[in-house]
Amino acid sequence: MQRLEESKISGPGGGKVLYVPPMEPWGARFFAAVFRRVGYDARALAEDAATMALGLKHTGGGECVPCPATAGALLAAMERDGVDPDRVIFFMPTACGPCRFGQYAKLDRLIFAKKGWDGVQIMSPSAENAYEGMDQGTRILLYHALMAADVMRKFVHRVRPYEKRKGDVDALIERQTRLLEDAFAAGDKRRVADLIRATADALADLPKYRDRRPLIGVVGEIYVRCDPFLNNDLCRRIEELGGEAWLAPIGEWFFYTNHLRRLLNRERERGPAAILERARIWLETELFYSRVEKKYLRLAGKILADRHEHPIDQVLEAGMRYLPWQFEGEAILTLGRAVLFVKLDGARAIVNASPMFCMPGTITTSIFPRLERELGVPIISNFYDGSGNPNQSLVPVMHYATEPRRTEAAPA
Repeated sequence: MQRLEESKISGPGGGKVLYVPPMEPWGARFFAAVFRRVGYDARALAEDAATMALGLKHTGGGECVPCPATAGALLAAMERDGVDPDRVIFFMPTACGPCRFGQYAKLDRLIFAKKGWDGVQIMSPSAENAYEGMDQGTRILLYHALMAADVMRKFVHRVRPYEKRKGDVDALIERQTRLLEDAFAAGDKRRVADLIRATADALADLPKYRDRRPLIGVVGEIYVRCDPFLNNDLCRRIEELGGEAWLAPIGEWFFYTNHLRRLLNRERERGPAAILERARIWLETELFYSRVEKKYLRLAGKILADRHEHPIDQVLEAGMRYLPWQFEGEAILTLGRAVLFVKLDGARAIVNASPMFCMPGTITTSIFPRLERELGVPIISNFYDGSGNPNQSLVPVMHYATEPRRTEAAPA
C-alpha cells in the first residue's frame, strides 16, 4: 500500500477518487473542491450513526473517536460507491506525537489490508513542516479554502443565535457554500472573495434580535471541537440554551505549526542558515498567511468585526503560564485561548471539547480548575466517544450564564 506523504499533487489527478474526512462542515467541502481543481474526483465524506458503527467494528475500541469516525466514513463511502480500491486515495494528514493522531494512517493501512484493499493510497502531509511538500499553487488554494471555512463557520455562530426566522442563516449559508465550492473547483480566488463579501451583506440584511447573548468560548481537540457530528452539535446546543458560541478556528493550528517551527529552529539550530530559515518562515507567515486571514476578515465586514482571532504568539504566551511551549500539541493552545476568551473577548464560560482518552484533553482538564479560580468563570470539560449526551453538562452552567441577559446590540 503506497503512502503519498507530502506528495506533489500538481497536475492531473488521473481521475482517482480522493476522499476527504468530514472534520469540519465547510473545510471538507472546500478542500474537496480544491482537489477537484487539480484533477481528482474528490469527495467530502459524510458521517452518521451507521458509519460510526462501521468504524468501531474495524477498530479496537480504545482509539480516540476521530479514528473510528474517519475510518467508518471512508469504508461506508467505498462500499456505497463501489469504487475500485486501486483508484482510491484517502486524505489523512498526520502529526508528530504524543497525540495518537499520527497513528491514524498506520491503523487505516491495517484495516485496508484486512479487507484486501491493498491498492488504497493514503495522502499524509505532515504538521512537522506545516504541511509543506504539496505543489505550491495547490497548497495556497487549500489555505484560502481553510480561511474561507473559518469565516463561514464564524458567520453561522455570530448570526444564527439572533435570527428571527429559524432556519434563515442555515439556508443562506448552504446556498453560498455551494457557490464557494464551485469557485474553489475553478481556482477562482476573486470569485471566492466576492462570495464571502456577498454572504456578509446578505447576513446583515436578515431580520435579527438585538439583545446580546452571553458569549461561550469553545476550545479543545481540533477534530472533535470542529465536527458537529462528533460533539453532538455542541455550538447549536449552546445556542438552544441561550448562548452564543465562539469556536477556536482550524486556522489556529496552521499558525501554531508555523510558529513552532521557528521556535524549534531557534532552540536546535545555529548559524546563518538557521537565521535565514527563521526569517523565511516569518516572512511566509506575515506576508502571506496572516495577510490572507486579514483579507477574509475584512471581507466579512461588520458581521465579524468583533470576532477576529488573537496572534498565535499571544495565545502561546497565555498558555505558557501553565505549560512550557516545548510540550508540543493542542494542550497549550486550549489553555491559552481559554484565557484570552475570558480576558479579552468577554466570554462568560468555556467549553473544552475532547475525545475520550485524549491525552491533551486529560492534561487541560486537570489544569482548568486552576483557571476557573483565576478567571472567575465556569469551565466545562466534555469528553466525546460517539455515545450518550455529554452536552447535558451545559444545562446548569447556561442557566446561570443567561441570567441576567446583557442588553448589548447584536451584529448589524
